[in-house]
This record gives sequence, C-alpha cells and structure tokens, in this order.
Amino acid sequence: MSEAQVNEEGIISQIRRRFSCTNNRLLVGLGDDAAVIGPPEGQSGGRRLNVCSQVLATDILVEGVHFSRRYMDLAEIGYKAVSVNVSDMAAMGAECVYALGNLGVPRDAENTEVSQLLDGVGEALAEFGADLIGGDTVRAPQWLLSFSMIGSIASQPLTRGGAKPGDAIWHSGELGLSQLGFHQLQAGVEDLSAAGREAHVRPKPQLALGQWLSREEQASACMDLSDSLSQCLLQLADASGVGMQLDLQSYEFSSELQQFASQRRSMAKHGSNGNGSGSFGIPGRMSPDRKAREYSSLSEFLLGSAEDYQLLFTAPASSTARLLRESPVPLTRIGTVLPADEGLMYTDEMGRNRVLQASGFEH
Repeated sequence: MSEAQVNEEGIISQIRRRFSCTNNRLLVGLGDDAAVIGPPEGQSGGRRLNVCSQVLATDILVEGVHFSRRYMDLAEIGYKAVSVNVSDMAAMGAECVYALGNLGVPRDAENTEVSQLLDGVGEALAEFGADLIGGDTVRAPQWLLSFSMIGSIASQPLTRGGAKPGDAIWHSGELGLSQLGFHQLQAGVEDLSAAGREAHVRPKPQLALGQWLSREEQASACMDLSDSLSQCLLQLADASGVGMQLDLQSYEFSSELQQFASQRRSMAKHGSNGNGSGSFGIPGRMSPDRKAREYSSLSEFLLGSAEDYQLLFTAPASSTARLLRESPVPLTRIGTVLPADEGLMYTDEMGRNRVLQASGFEH
C-alpha cells in the first residue's frame, strides 16, 4: 500500500492528531473501545447515568463491506449492528442503557424488509438491556446501519493501556469461528459449520465478563476482538507500551477450525507432518476480494481471524487461579506481557518462533 492510499489506521491517526478534549470529565477518550465521561463534580455512586460514569461507543455497518444479504437476512443484520456496539460496552466493563440508531435504506426497499431489520434490532436491544431513544433515517445506495450505545459504569472502566510486564494474556470463548463461518458463507458451501455461522451472524458480546472484570478489578487492560486477533494484540501492546510472547504451541484450537484446516489440506493435497498441523490454503471463492490465501499454520489463521467479539485482556499472573475459578465464561491463557524492548513474538503449534505482525481483513 502506498503512502497516499487511505487505510483505517491512518485515518484514526489523523483524527487523534487533530482533535483533543480538555474537559476534565473525560476519563477515556480517542483510541479506546469507547469514551468514558465521569459524573458531574460532587456526584458519584449508584446506577443512574447522572451519578455514574457514562460510556459512549459507536459503530457502522455497510452492505458489501461488513455484510452481504446473500447469506444474512435483515433480522440477522439488525441484530449484529446492535451487538457490535454492545461489545464495546463489554470491553469497558459497562452496562447498556440507551441506543441511538441511524439507518440508510435503499430506494427499492419494501416496508416488510424494514420491519424484518427492526425485528433483529429489537431482539438485540431487549437481550442486552438498552432502549432506543432516537436516531435518523436516509435513502442510501445500499443498506447502512450505525448505532451509538450509551452505557454506565459505577466501577473503574477497563482500558487498553494498563498491561504490565509479567501479566498473563487471556481471551474469552473460542476464537476463529466467525472467520470460519465467513469463509464458508462467502463460498456458499453446503457442509456449513453451524457454530461458525452463528458466531459470524449473531455475535454474543461478553457483557457479564467485562462487568465482572471491572467490578472485581481483575484486568489490567482489556479490549474486544472486533478486528483480527493480531491487530488487537498489537493495539493493546501499543496502548500499554509493552511487548508480548504468545504461546500457541499448546493452544486448544476449536474442533471446527481443526476440521476446516484438515479439509483444506486434503483438498489442496498439502503435506502434513502427521499430527494435524501444516500449511493450508483458502481459495479465492472464500474471500470477498477473490484472492487466494496461504497459511503456514493454524496459528497464522487464528491471528488473522476477526469479528469474534470476545474479550482480550491482561491480568496479573497472581489472578490466574481466581480467573479460572470465578469467571462467568470460559477463558484461555495465550501468552505473557513482556517489556517493550523484548518485542512481540509468538510460537505456533509446530514450535516455530515468529514475529507477531498485523494480519487479517481491514475495513
């Protein structure tokens, strides 16, 4: 990519250089999953917005970029548009309170289609405890949904910037399923992974985990996995000013990912070393840009996988027993935080040491 071309990282960098806020009520601003505004001076405690910190996040989904109606119905699209905003609340440890929604509707859309979309929006809002209080609509070349979520938090918000050398690196749930579902949906395969499809079209934000981590002060840094795992790890490392060592040699990849990689190796007649590891390829028909991709390992595929909407966080090593015992959802430790001068590395499932670099699709 040339310096003149626009990418997401460059846009965000420009915004952060040009805009700032001097209001002392802003506790967390540009560069995190959400903004946090403290309560008015002299007010604290309780659960109401006027005596809690307010948490604000926004996301946009565009047809042809974030979703396709070839494999998602409008109710699923509406549900996902809300869910991705809720995931930002989870990353901060907040609870959802209100939502604002903006809707771009194609000129040939019918009332029944709008109704179906709103069914999904309503289902997600009810599930995650938010009320829709306003928004806007406009005619658009394709479907476009943008939601802003307003939440509250009475405890200390989670941020990306607190990881310290020696901390353990954790994630919730199973990773890579959404990417698997996306590739299969894109290609229209018949033996579709049910878990992969569900993870991609109906993500489940980890609200309970985020709130528990914040309330119990168990995480030193946290963010949601909306971008690829590698991109998120690098973002967290940059915000905290640290290095990282990931151990994927003993990582328990989901059975769906292992089966997918095995099928791809078999179809492409790639070699395997006999223990289910080795390189495999993704054909162009499975990618939105129609470009084939080759992965040297399942670890490399996992690091490039996006839209899992799980939580990635760091915690002191001394918290390990409590995290495993009391977390409201299953957790997996994937590495250790290092001093910044020790770099960012990972060991793949075959024991090979690699430099951690950003990979995966960029919107």
